Amino acid sequence: MTYPMLAAIRFDTGEIDGLLADVAATLLNNGYRVRGVLQSRGEMRGECHCADMDLHAIGKARTFRISQPLGNGSHGCRLHPGALAECAAYLQTEMDQGTDLLILNRFGRGESEGRGFRDLIGQAMMRGVPVLSAVRPTYEDEWRAFGAGLSCDLPMDQSTILTWFDDVIEARHAA
Repeated sequence: MTYPMLAAIRFDTGEIDGLLADVAATLLNNGYRVRGVLQSRGEMRGECHCADMDLHAIGKARTFRISQPLGNGSHGCRLHPGALAECAAYLQTEMDQGTDLLILNRFGRGESEGRGFRDLIGQAMMRGVPVLSAVRPTYEDEWRAFGAGLSCDLPMDQSTILTWFDDVIEARHAA
């Protein structure tokens, strides 16, 4: 049986960032080389009701601020494309040092528009590195088109996610 090396946790509500952090910690504690980023949000500030968004490199003391202040009254996307590109370049370098799993906080707007971590996902898959991300319903059509036949969806359940990873690693070693 072939196990898809690209997986997304479907979520709308719930603590997806905590779940991804728990999965990463479990695999790191079991000796796997896990690379990627986990997201955190700061407190809401000012009249714009926006929180800063940071990506934290897994197992490293490296943080990327991926939000940018657009000023009060702004309703546009606050994602900072330059910071996201810097983060992707960093993760590419990390991946060069050996990787058993790449965890990316989201497949979101940037990826659905052909930017963000999209190229990094492709690079990982070309190297045979499994990729785990998370997808909101807003981007499920774009996710389905991107992963066409190469991906699977996972529930917000750590046991199921770890079983997927074990199956992918076992299939990779058997090949």
